[in-house]
Formats: sequence, C-alpha cells, structure tokens
Amino acid sequence: MTAAANMALDALAQRCADETQKFRRNEPNDAQFCMELLRRALVDEIPEAFTRVYRIYEQQVLAWVYAHARFRETDESAEYFAGWALRSFYFGVRGAKFAAFPALPHLLAYLKSCVHTSIAQYVRDQLPPPAAPLDAVAEPRAESDLAERLDAAELWNHIGALLPDERDRLLAHCVFTLGMKPRHIHTAYPQRWRDEREISVALYRIRSLLRADPELRRRMGLADPG
Repeated sequence: MTAAANMALDALAQRCADETQKFRRNEPNDAQFCMELLRRALVDEIPEAFTRVYRIYEQQVLAWVYAHARFRETDESAEYFAGWALRSFYFGVRGAKFAAFPALPHLLAYLKSCVHTSIAQYVRDQLPPPAAPLDAVAEPRAESDLAERLDAAELWNHIGALLPDERDRLLAHCVFTLGMKPRHIHTAYPQRWRDEREISVALYRIRSLLRADPELRRRMGLADPG
C-alpha cells in the first residue's frame, strides 16, 4: 500500500496540487498522490474527490482549450469547453475503465484528447463546413486540413462502413478529427496498440484504403487514380 492510500482527502488533494506545480516547473515530483486522488474520484466515485481533481487540473485544461487551433471560431468561453472535457473524462474513465490507464501521463493524455474532442464536436455540430475543396486524403501534411473537412456526419458514416474494425475507426478519429500524432495516441490508448510503429502501420493501411475508395474520392472531389 502506498503512502498516498492512507491520507485524508484534503491532505491528499493538497499534496497532489503541490506535486502538479512541481511537474509544471520541471522539478522532481511524485505522481502517486494524484493517481490516488484520481482513483478515489473515478473508481470509488467519491464526489468530493472529483471536485478536487477538477480544481487542480482546470487551469491545465483551460490552457489546452486556448491552444486549440479552432477554439476562437466557436465564440464560446474556454470554461465551457473545460467543463465539457472534464465531464467527458469522468464518464470515459470511471469505474473499471480506470484500470486501462496505468500511469498519470496516460490519464492526462486522455484528458487532453477530451479537450480536442469537445471542440471538434462543437465545430462539427454548430459551425458550417468549410467551403474550400478538399486535398488528397493520403498526404500526411494535410492532417490539419483533413481534420477540418472530415467532420461531416455523412462522410464519417461512409468511413465507418469502410473501417469495420473498432480500433481502425478510433485511430481515424484520433488522427483526422483530433489531429493526434502516433506518440500521443499510444500514450492515451496504451491498451489498444503496442507501440508507435504499430499505430503508424495501421494508419498507413487506413490511408491507403480510404484513398482507394471511389465514393470517398467522389465526395472529396478527387480524380480517380490512373
């Protein structure tokens, strides 16, 4: 049993906050206190524990919101998306699902992905799609453009039919909607892929499959390959 497991909630939350500040200053820090606080909040489902998690990580989540390339298009407050992301994080990790995240960096990577998802979903649901024509699906350099242009529900329905494997759909969502790199995906979902190379190989296969689909090429205004 760790030292953190025996601490009262208030003392545990304070120690987590202190260790988080050390981390932000690039000083040596001990993650066990934040992991225990998160465990109580998400596994034991103690409301007071999650309230303290919210207070400790809200500033970091707000920073991620402000850094998102499309945040300023939304005309919503950063607090709106921070609350959305933290709620999604709670429901996505609570209970038995917590065991899939063996260390604090994995949990924080997932929390960051919740920020990206909240803004991407808002943009998809509330804002009109961009009018510019699409470039090629296969170009890695066009990931950010692709993330903007593949938000339409009908396109994602078609892509879902092309990618029956749940892991492939998750990977496509991470890359094309959230703009995540293989190292970030592996950090957020270590239980899904062994390493970055496995992610890169799967992504190459997915790009090739999408690039070859006649219907997807037609929807995106691309010429058929010669």
